[in-house]
Amino acid sequence: MTAIRVLSYNVRYANRGDHHDAWHDRRDAVARLVRFHRPDVAAFQEPLPDQRRDLRERLPSYEFVGRGRETDGEGEGCPIAVRTDRWEVADGGTFWLSETPAEPSTDWGAAHPRIATWARVRAVDGSAALLVVNTHFDHVSADARRESARLLRERLPEIAGDAAGRDADAPDSTPPVALVGDFNCTPGSDPHRILVGDDPGGDAVDSGDEAGVALRDAAAAADLRHGPETSLTDFARLIDGRRIDHALVSPGLGVDAFATLADRDDRGRYPSDHLPILARLDV
Repeated sequence: MTAIRVLSYNVRYANRGDHHDAWHDRRDAVARLVRFHRPDVAAFQEPLPDQRRDLRERLPSYEFVGRGRETDGEGEGCPIAVRTDRWEVADGGTFWLSETPAEPSTDWGAAHPRIATWARVRAVDGSAALLVVNTHFDHVSADARRESARLLRERLPEIAGDAAGRDADAPDSTPPVALVGDFNCTPGSDPHRILVGDDPGGDAVDSGDEAGVALRDAAAAADLRHGPETSLTDFARLIDGRRIDHALVSPGLGVDAFATLADRDDRGRYPSDHLPILARLDV
């Protein structure tokens, strides 16, 4: 088995109205947090192009995958950063959470275009591979969140199979999957149930169904659980009962531990309005 640490972090877009929590006051703390915990893979949500550049500059030991959600590649992104001393990117891409996922688009009443970025990563010694998918569901439309979850369930087997087919050096034909991100919903909500195979508007997905990818919530499956039950903050305090950042994993992954990281910066504030989550996995 090969250990891999996957972090997911909504870093809050650079909003000029954030005043003393503006990005230029937080960016170093965000990068320090990532460097301290040293995840093998870090999946970010919400960074704008300048923020993505800041993260790349401050995390030089990581290779970044992903683009912005707008037609020109600008706008908010869901980049995936991969630690190059242990892992390499074999393939990657981005698609839209819409009825036309191959092109920039918005559907189902979403307030903004929403995307998922994926990367197939491979251990540098060739011992393991993993498909990491990073996404951010709409914060306004419940319909968009449900349909985005259904789209991901449909797309994951295709992405895993296509990536494996293009990677002749892969140790397995189809890699295990880690789906992470800000789902803007809590455990037990419709989108969460859809993703773990319990679609309230359709048939449940059998964990042995070869046509689908079975997923389970890493927080529930972990041998060790650490940190707050929520993942949302107002920069100063935790907002109770809002675990909306998730890591879902396929059966091929063992879950040693799951943590919600409540690190504060040197000002005594949280570096974002979300707490990062960290899953320690075995491939």
